[in-house]
Amino acid sequence: MIPDGQGDDAVQTRTDIAEFDGRIRALVLLFFLVLGALGLRLWQLQIVEGEHYARLADSNFVRTMELAPERGTIRDARGRVVAENRPAWDVHLTPQIFRRAEEDALPLLARILNLGPEEVERLQARMAAAGRADILVRRDIHRDQLAELETLRLDLPGVYVRVQPRRYYPFHGTAAHVLGYMNEIQRGELDRLATAGYRRGDFIGRTGIERAWESVLRGHPGLQRDVVDVHGNSQPESFARQLLGERRHVPPIPGRDLELTIDMALQEIVEEAASGVVSAGIAVLDPRDGAVLAVYSQPGFNPNAWSGRLSVEEKRRSDNNPFHPMLDKAVQSWFPGSTYKVVAAIAAIEEGVVTEHDEVHCPGYLEYGNRIFRCWKRSGHGNVNLRRALSESCNVYFYQVGLRMGIDRMAAYAAELGFGERPGLGFNGESPGLVPTRAWHEENSPGGFQYGFILNTSVGQGDTRVSPMQLALAYAALANGGQLWYPRIVDRIVTGDGDVIFEYPARLRRQLPFDPGTLRAVNEGLHDVLHDSEGTAHDYRLRWTLAAGKTGTTQVRALHTARRDGDEVYFRDRDHAWYVAYAPYEDPQIVVAVFIEHGGQGSRAAAPVAMRIIDRYFREVRGLEREIEAVLNGGRPEQLEALLLSVSPERFPEALAGTAVPERGLRPPPPALRRPPANRVVIGLDD
Repeated sequence: MIPDGQGDDAVQTRTDIAEFDGRIRALVLLFFLVLGALGLRLWQLQIVEGEHYARLADSNFVRTMELAPERGTIRDARGRVVAENRPAWDVHLTPQIFRRAEEDALPLLARILNLGPEEVERLQARMAAAGRADILVRRDIHRDQLAELETLRLDLPGVYVRVQPRRYYPFHGTAAHVLGYMNEIQRGELDRLATAGYRRGDFIGRTGIERAWESVLRGHPGLQRDVVDVHGNSQPESFARQLLGERRHVPPIPGRDLELTIDMALQEIVEEAASGVVSAGIAVLDPRDGAVLAVYSQPGFNPNAWSGRLSVEEKRRSDNNPFHPMLDKAVQSWFPGSTYKVVAAIAAIEEGVVTEHDEVHCPGYLEYGNRIFRCWKRSGHGNVNLRRALSESCNVYFYQVGLRMGIDRMAAYAAELGFGERPGLGFNGESPGLVPTRAWHEENSPGGFQYGFILNTSVGQGDTRVSPMQLALAYAALANGGQLWYPRIVDRIVTGDGDVIFEYPARLRRQLPFDPGTLRAVNEGLHDVLHDSEGTAHDYRLRWTLAAGKTGTTQVRALHTARRDGDEVYFRDRDHAWYVAYAPYEDPQIVVAVFIEHGGQGSRAAAPVAMRIIDRYFREVRGLEREIEAVLNGGRPEQLEALLLSVSPERFPEALAGTAVPERGLRPPPPALRRPPANRVVIGLDD
């Protein structure tokens, strides 16, 4: 007998088990239904439609392309674009697709792109070795070639055109050495540059600003992945996104823009002033802050040709030019001639060897040892003081003071003026030049040091070498009261929207530790070069303002060995011509250093070029044509003077503020240049 209540519990338990078994059976049935549906779908995809999808997969490829960034634009001081990017059409092909129609497509492609037999063979070899990678066939094709490729696209499976930014210089050859050029990375450079993100086919700055600021201008590449069919045609966007996801496109990051201190209007004036010159180097600076206003080197080149498809003929013409078009002569060093006499002048006064009023007799030569060292004026200058020696460029005066000082003391003062060290532009292989010392001659000159070397060095001959840029900086320091600047050619780095990222301040290399009276005496001599009737550049003075300068003529061959054609000296045996000038004299705002290779006399060849540059700078660049003509026609010169003396304070933000001026006295020279006490003067002997 079942107790009361237990029978009801047993019936409830059996009911619960039956309900649970029903749910399990339902779940199992649902599972098999889903599994069956998946099986049917797989059967449909693999058996029924397998051949269709196999053909579809076989006829689609994923093409991955690196997107080149927009290289930064370069602008001059007035915002004019001097280097930018233009669209270029590059032809690529996908070997896997192209091979299917290679027999007919390759001759057609070769005809359109003007591929020679050797180029076709190389292309076939590259396709065989490329695997799945795409191949660049031809860069920067012409518009008519692009049109024909588009017309015959169906006959050229796997061939496609990509638009790439290519460098363009709207001023062509103007300021070519400053801006530089770009070309493709060579195979041997890839290993070194791969870590910086460069790939085969990338372009890189080779010279000038393009090279020095490569990391700023370049930007960072992006990525584009597309699905293409058997003919190389891109599949719809939705299809590509479905297969590749949303990250199929990574946009490139553009490079930063540069704003220069160079003024292209002045740059063109410089090039016009030197027109007809075979070989030259010219540097133009603002002496108030070291800003580079223009740099010129002749012969030049067209950066558009060197940055694109350089023709064989143009390359041959450049290589065979004896005056080396790719060499920036404004930053290379040369014998400076009489422009270097300011070094001996400063050293002589500072050392107490002479005063500015002491006179030295010049009979036209100095006999020293068994040699005769001549002055350019064979009849002699008579008795000359420092001022006349500079204005008339008397060699004998500087021979004498050089002997009294010795070569090492002159070298110490040359070093203070920046000679013997690189100016600091940072590109085009700027030369430090050479300031010879006794130790240098002992090591490098046959027979060691000779006392006659002192005489040559005092007048900028012998082994002394300086660049036009170094001379411009040194004379700027003489003109501005002793501030030796680093040259500054990039003013600002900005974004494409014009936001300033970094502004380069004026940088003072050092304050020259010379007595103000010494600088005044030297500047007075440079003033008389133009404004004294016996000055070597008197004929080229400006008649509307005062200026100062120094001529220089560097002897290439001894006169008796120079080859001649009748009365004419062979071009390669002519002297080099120099001239350095600054203006206005009372408040210098421009300094110009001109070197003309084999130009002849500095007073006849280089001086007129420099003075034309200065004259046109104030007339055209500064916009003072009307005021200058008014002065020349009898107007009031004080009005022009007021305009010339007005300086925009924003040009010089904190350039001079807080600049520490060292105590008087030279910086400790290197051991080879250690000086004896200042009151010790040994005439005719080197210390």
